[in-house]
Amino acid sequence: MGIKEQLGLRIKELRLKNNLKQSELAEMVNIATKHQSCIETGKNYPSADLIEKYAKAFKIEPSELLYIAHKRELDDILNEINSILKNADEEKIRLIYKIIKAACE
Repeated sequence: MGIKEQLGLRIKELRLKNNLKQSELAEMVNIATKHQSCIETGKNYPSADLIEKYAKAFKIEPSELLYIAHKRELDDILNEINSILKNADEEKIRLIYKIIKAACE
């Protein structure tokens, strides 16, 4: 998933958390509802000014929007690890466990 999609999902997540409709958030940040939809789906990328407006609307720092978009990459990695584990046989799972345990000690 690219940065546009990740940031779009984050904005949508915050919008829903704040009980806002797309049209309501679009009005708050002074853009068309269609543009809001395109941002949330990752078709459009918000400008730096628009990121600041979103942050103000959500009462967070602009960096939080970008930081959490990066965090989503970690979620993707964890999902991939889970997928690998589901498809591994018992011997490989035990080996992976030993490696993870050794790395975390």
